[in-house]
Amino acid sequence: MEEEKAQLHAEISVAMDQVMEAMGGGTLMIPEPVQRGLEESTNPKLDVDGLKALRDDLQRLLV
Repeated sequence: MEEEKAQLHAEISVAMDQVMEAMGGGTLMIPEPVQRGLEESTNPKLDVDGLKALRDDLQRLLV
């Protein structure tokens, strides 16, 4: 369970970096999934299902 959470946190981190890069500098509005990702990185509280949903939401921003 902890290994799966660690893997999901790593995937979320990569996806957040990709989203931020795609948005470019000077963006005034931070998408809600990115806000959730930032919150999770500073205050982890999501379970595996929540982490999967966050990862999927971030990946949808890249499409």
